[in-house]
Amino acid sequence: MDISALSEPSFSAADWINANYKKYAEENGKKDGATATSFIQSYVAKLQLYVQQVNYAVEESSQQVVANMPRIAKEAATLQCDVAMLQQKMRTMRQEVAAVQEETGDCMATLERLNTLQTKLQAAKESLQESDGWGNLLAELEDCFERNDLKGVCDKLTALQKSLHAQEQLPGHAERQTQVEDFKNRLEAMASPSLVQCFAESNLEQSQKHVEIFSSIQRLPQLHQYYRAVQKNVLQLQWKQALELQVTDSQQTPHQHFLTHFYDQLLEHCQRQLKWCVQLFGDDSSSEVAQSQPFLVIAELLPALQPTRDTHILQLLKTSNERLELLGQYAQANQSFVLHLNSILQQSNIVLPSDLHRQLGEAIFEYFHKFINQYPRLEETQLSTQVDKLLSKQATPSDAVHHLEDSTRKLYEWLQQACARCASITNDLALCKLITVLNGIFKRQLENFSRTQRQLSLSLGSNGATGTGAARSENWSLLQYTMSQLQCLTDFLLRLHQFEQTLHTRMTTLANRLQVAADGHSIDIYQTCERSAHTQLLASIADYQAKRADASAATSADSLGIFPQIYGTLKTYLAETHDITLNILLQPIEVHLAHIRPPVESHTSAGINMPAFSFAPQESITQIGQYLLTLPQHLEPLLLSPSALLKQALELCNIKYTQAIPCADVLLSLVVEHCCVLYQAQILQIKSLPASSATQLSVDIEYLSNVLEELGLTINLQLSQILILLKAAPEQYLSLSSGCEPRLVTAIRQMRNIISTQ
Repeated sequence: MDISALSEPSFSAADWINANYKKYAEENGKKDGATATSFIQSYVAKLQLYVQQVNYAVEESSQQVVANMPRIAKEAATLQCDVAMLQQKMRTMRQEVAAVQEETGDCMATLERLNTLQTKLQAAKESLQESDGWGNLLAELEDCFERNDLKGVCDKLTALQKSLHAQEQLPGHAERQTQVEDFKNRLEAMASPSLVQCFAESNLEQSQKHVEIFSSIQRLPQLHQYYRAVQKNVLQLQWKQALELQVTDSQQTPHQHFLTHFYDQLLEHCQRQLKWCVQLFGDDSSSEVAQSQPFLVIAELLPALQPTRDTHILQLLKTSNERLELLGQYAQANQSFVLHLNSILQQSNIVLPSDLHRQLGEAIFEYFHKFINQYPRLEETQLSTQVDKLLSKQATPSDAVHHLEDSTRKLYEWLQQACARCASITNDLALCKLITVLNGIFKRQLENFSRTQRQLSLSLGSNGATGTGAARSENWSLLQYTMSQLQCLTDFLLRLHQFEQTLHTRMTTLANRLQVAADGHSIDIYQTCERSAHTQLLASIADYQAKRADASAATSADSLGIFPQIYGTLKTYLAETHDITLNILLQPIEVHLAHIRPPVESHTSAGINMPAFSFAPQESITQIGQYLLTLPQHLEPLLLSPSALLKQALELCNIKYTQAIPCADVLLSLVVEHCCVLYQAQILQIKSLPASSATQLSVDIEYLSNVLEELGLTINLQLSQILILLKAAPEQYLSLSSGCEPRLVTAIRQMRNIISTQ
């Protein structure tokens, strides 16, 4: 029996009994009631025996514990007494130590004071010894100066510095220190001619000797200044040579390349000097100082060039007709120079100090910011000149409409070129100002649409004076022109929408570059923006983005917040052009309606009411009907399968064109609506309407209704009510007029001279 399982934390009596029973049954080879009874008896007996053993062991352990308790208590009391004695000894020892410290404290203070006095006496002794040799050193130093012995002067001056340090405790130290500084100045003046010559000739061996001299007198910063001054003089001479080369050999070396040529020389010089400085100043305590010297030369040189870059470029711009192209060349030269500088820094694993990093960027780009500020004005001048050539001066509507198609394409080509120039010249820093310029350019281009629209209106007016066949043919031509005008306007609108999306993308990119410029490790133009300009530019971009978020996005032709006024004007032109289209189609109807007069009493028998079938429609109304029946054959060629542009233009003009029916049917329905309105207005102008005239007018309306039914359309509600009121017998007029507009009921009643019974 496995007794150890009883002490396990997850012990289960049922599982344990079942497991032992299974094992017991396997040993006996059978499972039945007898086996179970035998298993229970056997295991119960064993468990009882185990319990007895446990009880015995517990009882024995208890007796041992009880027997040992007196001894444990006695040992604990003894240990407590020992602890008390130890505490007493420690208190006594602490008192003795305190007494010793009190007795010896004064002695230790005296020893320390004596040691300090000894140190001061030793320093004073050394100072006096050095003071005795100070005069000798001065004499030897003067002798070396007289003999122009540079090495001797350096050695004596080094010794003099050590002597000065040793005499720090003696009176007159400040005067001696001033005297040493004067000797350093004399040494520097004596060494400067040969030093400048060594730097100019790039003589490494002689230059290293001068580095040792200036290091010994602790004047390495002055040595660095000499180095930079020499290099700047060399580069300033190269700058003047580049400008002279531009003047004397301008045909072989175009003047827009002089800046690139000088930048190339700077890059070559920087790479050479970088290696030379590492060799020369390599033993310097900080290698970063040696590596930064060629870049510091560039940072100090560029703002100090004579003549300055901006002065010379301004002179060239005054004599050039391609100012934007020249600025693009100079901007590209700046960008290329910076890219190569960043490449040199990256390849050499050089990390410039943050102040030098910013100084270098400002030295390269700061002069060019004045040209960035001038760029919008130059761009406006060029675009205005180009747009002036596009202003339509065509004599006929046909030529004017065709000119619009070509002008829209050219305008957006020029705008894309302007945006490309903005990116290449200003890195999009002038993008927001360019948008302001473009607003004015768009307004000037819209004059073309306005002028063409006026030509169409005037042409329609001149044709309206006569109703001849030639005029009718001219109207169909005008209809084609208005359709072309609608397409041009929509094309302009869609191009404008796409142009705005491009501008928003570029503004977002610009904002990201401006925000990360401060933390960038590469030199770029965005780091050199003034804080106020930087803040203003980000605010302008945020304003445009907010306007875009607020703009409606219902259709693809909605404004994105950059040119909302242009969008509004274009949509106005679309609506007006569509109105001209309707006027063209309605003009023959208006001509015929103008000939309609109050029907004359054709039947003189006053007491006889003639039946309706004896009346025929008047000639004017039949001409209107015939015209309406011929409209589909004129409209379908234009609108049966309209282009995507024309379809979108019509949808912008009237929401009915968005229905799933042909555009020709929609336009025909609009013409019919206006025709009914015009006819209704003509009827309401009648003052008096005898019975036979009312019958004649009702026959005319019914004829028009039948014509419209053939076209799949119906007269409007007002004409339907007028027809009911005209056909109503006087005695039934009140009852039949129920549900009609009161205005119409009163007007027809007065025309027919029906006495109101109310």
